[in-house]
Amino acid sequence: MRFLGIVPAILLLGGCAVGPNYRRPEVPLPPSHRSGAEGPGSPASLADTKWFDLFQDEALRALIRQALANNFDIRIAAQRVAQAEGQLTAVRSGFWPQLGVQGTGARQGVTSPVQSSIGIFGFASWEIDLFGRIRRSAEAARADLQFSREDQSAVLQSMIASLAEAYFTLRDYDAQLALTRASLQARRESLRLVDARLRGGVGTRVDLDQAQSLVASAAGDVIALERAVEQTENLIAFLAGRFPSAPERGKPLVEQPLPAQVPAGLPASLLERRPDIRAAEQRLIAANARVGVAKAAFFPSIQLTGAAGYQSVDLLGIIQRSSAAYNLGGVADLPLFDAGRRVGNYRVAKAVREELVINYQRSINNALRDVADSLIGYRKAREFRAQQELLAATLRDQSRLSQLRYRGGVTSYLEVLDTERQRLQAEQQLSQAQRQELVAMVQLYRALGRGWQQ
Repeated sequence: MRFLGIVPAILLLGGCAVGPNYRRPEVPLPPSHRSGAEGPGSPASLADTKWFDLFQDEALRALIRQALANNFDIRIAAQRVAQAEGQLTAVRSGFWPQLGVQGTGARQGVTSPVQSSIGIFGFASWEIDLFGRIRRSAEAARADLQFSREDQSAVLQSMIASLAEAYFTLRDYDAQLALTRASLQARRESLRLVDARLRGGVGTRVDLDQAQSLVASAAGDVIALERAVEQTENLIAFLAGRFPSAPERGKPLVEQPLPAQVPAGLPASLLERRPDIRAAEQRLIAANARVGVAKAAFFPSIQLTGAAGYQSVDLLGIIQRSSAAYNLGGVADLPLFDAGRRVGNYRVAKAVREELVINYQRSINNALRDVADSLIGYRKAREFRAQQELLAATLRDQSRLSQLRYRGGVTSYLEVLDTERQRLQAEQQLSQAQRQELVAMVQLYRALGRGWQQ
């Protein structure tokens, strides 16, 4: 019983954990994002908007819901979270005694009499976490679990952004394909007109050749766009976790709503909103805890053991004809010489921690750059789209007038050819500009973080 009396004293000594306690590194942050605004930033942010409120296209919403349930990367990330949860459970088991039951049996002898023995014992072992090795290991495992959850959020964020961008690209290709098919039909009508004028002695062979080249060019563009449409459909199906197929279409690009204001919020809010920054911090927390694990290796470890049960020479009468047996003990382990193994492990753990401090700082700087790039990208995309609308409207009018001039015999078909080519190019560039504005909004929303959570 004296042995049991020292257990409380050991537990009282086990209240400390060696190694540094985690403190978030100090990282200076600017008062506002580089977005062209003067003065301090506002706490309001586009990131406060949920994705299903930002995207007002029901077809896109349905695709995102399918992807949340079926996307392969999201499902893989969920299994990584489950692995980290299992690892944390395994590490936490070190806080508790390990219990078990053991049966023994033996029969030996060279000459008679032959001796037999049977035993049933319950045993227990418990490592006293005197210097916090288990506590630091559990702290690292908790951080690893949180890292896997943040990584899961980053995967979800990336998937929704990629799916939205692919959907807007598909609607852009749809618009360009419709424009090109309409242009091809108009060019075929013009070809018939030019051919009739040539047979009537009014047109020239040069005009006919130019009209034929215009038809061939538009037909080639239709083929290229049809290929792009189907490949983008396959990409969307993959992101949604489906076999290659054509998704449902919703609103065209011109009807996709855009937020009237896109506030970026304060730079400091990125520390809590961006999953990549939070993941980098969790990796740092885990590395900091493992410094404590490596330091605890310099101190003694104490293992308490105990066993109790029955031992008999009669298997059938092990309870009636047995004698009780027990054993209590403890082991203290203090390595005295290991040729620098513990010192080397400790140096490695500290170097890993310092590396991840730098990585955390880099993640913050990268997030600030990402937001600044996205802000200027969205603003300039809006300006470019507005200019393309003016250009397309002007060239539509020019193309209409050139057709009238040609039918009236005032100009050659070369003017019609040139203005029609410029008009179609401007219409396609306008569709691309509308798509780029939507994609830029998605990229800004992704850069700001958080809103992707359900």
